[in-house]
Amino acid sequence: MRFVLCILLVAFLPSFAFAAKGTMSLSDAQAAAAKGDADAAAAITMTTDRQTCLTGCANRGHNKEQCTTACRPGLCHPGAEQPYCISK
Repeated sequence: MRFVLCILLVAFLPSFAFAAKGTMSLSDAQAAAAKGDADAAAAITMTTDRQTCLTGCANRGHNKEQCTTACRPGLCHPGAEQPYCISK
């Protein structure tokens, strides 16, 4: 049982680390961009509204729950393949 638990933790750990690294608030992204973070600056440049985000997310095949979470107003994804932020 412990072995299975260890395998599951190892399998899911990279996705959790990416998720934590890949999102930040709009104000955090602005602060990071001011300090020279190019990914944060790129995300701010690609700020979109929530409805456009939801539509694009659904078109990429994600389920409604994933899209609702990813497209919260004021959230930025500087670590995404195409960095973006959602306007407040």
